[in-house]
Amino acid sequence: MENIKKRKVKKMKNKKYNVVNPDTNQIVTTIETGDRILRNKSINFLETTSELNAKEEFIKVFVKPMIKLSSTLSNVEAWILTYLLQYLDYTSGVLKHPNGFNLTLEDIMCETDLKHSHTYNIIKKLCDKGIIAKCKTEGNKYIVVNPYIFMKGRRVNNTLIDLFKETQWAHIFKTKGDYNEEF
Repeated sequence: MENIKKRKVKKMKNKKYNVVNPDTNQIVTTIETGDRILRNKSINFLETTSELNAKEEFIKVFVKPMIKLSSTLSNVEAWILTYLLQYLDYTSGVLKHPNGFNLTLEDIMCETDLKHSHTYNIIKKLCDKGIIAKCKTEGNKYIVVNPYIFMKGRRVNNTLIDLFKETQWAHIFKTKGDYNEEF
């Protein structure tokens, strides 16, 4: 069984609720559907913590696969993978330039100063290990990153999940009972 949460979004009718002062019986405020209550515990947390590099992008790295990955990759594969991650797109997992164009092998060669054959071989090894995949849709070629290892944001495209669900990296998260265990 996969450890994937698929959220169903249920639209609620907009309802309003009055908050009444019990002593005066006057309406203090109105709470509407979707409003949130900020508790003292939350205020304390926000006051005693800070966002670090709030405007910088970040990549989510899962610990279990990262430990295994560190013993799986050669130095040059790790270097290229680290280089590629700067181009990881939210939810799609596609490697893209900031202008929206897909990252190509030619881009990788130009930016890393590696020869074509060497670049091709490294990308092939990363594909063979299930870390990335080369895809083609309607004539567009692109490279995607395995979301079971790295991702941006909280949600992932289901097609991307399906693409990598049989890799060793997805199986790290298979569950038995209530606990995540590595098989």
